[in-house]
Amino acid sequence: MLLTEPEIQQVLEQVKNAFPNLTDWEYNNEKNEEYFGFSVWGQFLINSEELIMPRRFFITLDTYENKWQGCLTVGQHSYLWSSADVGDAHIVDTEPSETLQEAITILKGKIVQLLAAFSA
Repeated sequence: MLLTEPEIQQVLEQVKNAFPNLTDWEYNNEKNEEYFGFSVWGQFLINSEELIMPRRFFITLDTYENKWQGCLTVGQHSYLWSSADVGDAHIVDTEPSETLQEAITILKGKIVQLLAAFSA
């Protein structure tokens, strides 16, 4: 699924509001060897003052056909060739959702569930 420019701006506003602590939002709006269609991602840095290797966590929300899915990764954003062999790892993924908001809500719930396992 590809988006129009007004739809892209709406998505960027929605993800920035949903994840206000993430920065450097980027997107892809084409089908190619790395993406099935529209994909948007932002990052959160831990130890950002560390010059050698700060920890980068990414939220990626992307489309496949007419569905949205989300994931939390470390190292780099999610795309078709994501792999621990190339420096990233998927931590949490969602199943395809009908809407962007639904994918965001499910992803946030899975992240909370994951973090609760470490803080209980």
